[in-house]
Amino acid sequence: MNYIKLTRPVNLFIIAATMYLFRNCLVAASPYKLFYVSHVLNNLEFLLLVLATLFIAAGGYVVNDIFDVDIDRLNRPQKVIIGNTVDETAAYNFYKMLCMLGVVCTLALAFLTKNFRLSTLPIIVMVILNFYAHTFKKQLIVGNFMIALCTSFTILLIALFESSETGEITANESYIRSGIAIAAIVYGLFAFFTTFLREIIKDIEDMEGDGQFGSRTIPIVFGMKGAKITAYVLCFLLLLLLVSFMWFFPTVKLKIVSVFIGIGLVLPLLAIIFFIIRAKSSANFHFVSNLIKVFMCLGIATMLYFRSGIGPYLFVQYVNFINKLF
Repeated sequence: MNYIKLTRPVNLFIIAATMYLFRNCLVAASPYKLFYVSHVLNNLEFLLLVLATLFIAAGGYVVNDIFDVDIDRLNRPQKVIIGNTVDETAAYNFYKMLCMLGVVCTLALAFLTKNFRLSTLPIIVMVILNFYAHTFKKQLIVGNFMIALCTSFTILLIALFESSETGEITANESYIRSGIAIAAIVYGLFAFFTTFLREIIKDIEDMEGDGQFGSRTIPIVFGMKGAKITAYVLCFLLLLLLVSFMWFFPTVKLKIVSVFIGIGLVLPLLAIIFFIIRAKSSANFHFVSNLIKVFMCLGIATMLYFRSGIGPYLFVQYVNFINKLF
């Protein structure tokens, strides 16, 4: 059980759900088949991609805990597993096993798809996560940026595979591929900004321990005020992304989308801003961090809308809108 806790099972579930929903709600489009995309990856290949991602992400969480064990003893001693219930050597062996499983799944995916270039991407992410835990986490902004990028990459990875040249796509191939790319960019930006925001809040929460071990996080270098300003900027970018999405849907048929985004995402984001303004203690920022995770899950849940009757119509209209802009 303690080994499972090291892998952050809730976070892994969110990753798996994100990949599944993006493929089966956005890429697969709709049962109404206003347009239809034949999957590039079959179910086995998609499963291997998800497993590779999950094993590598789990390994990233474990190695992060190994390198952060001293800091965590100061910041959250009640939650420290390594050195208490799990030996550090055993934890490192567990990390190597997870990485090996991730590599095996990646190699199997490369063999089945014959797409060796894309299949190396999960391994590249694994290397990045290792460097993050060992070196970049303590560097100003770089660590936050890398984690946010890796999070958004789970969406981009599906889009890259499903729009690759090996796939058979019907009903206007280039149009559908551009649609997948646009969806990946929108949700990728949402994941990037949300993760970056949560990393900043977690850094504020962990200021005491990080400062004693030489970490150069934003709150340590610029103070809590500077970190809060950074958080407000990220909240503004998220708000801009959501409002632009709402502004795009003026027709009666699609106004329900604006209502859903407004109630389901904009209001929670405004609540997050409110609690950031009021937050002063580590416990306050821990609450905000959990609130941001809920906000991220709500954003992921919007993918379900593309399985509805209006979903494909929305998708087509949005692609047309973006194409007019560029």
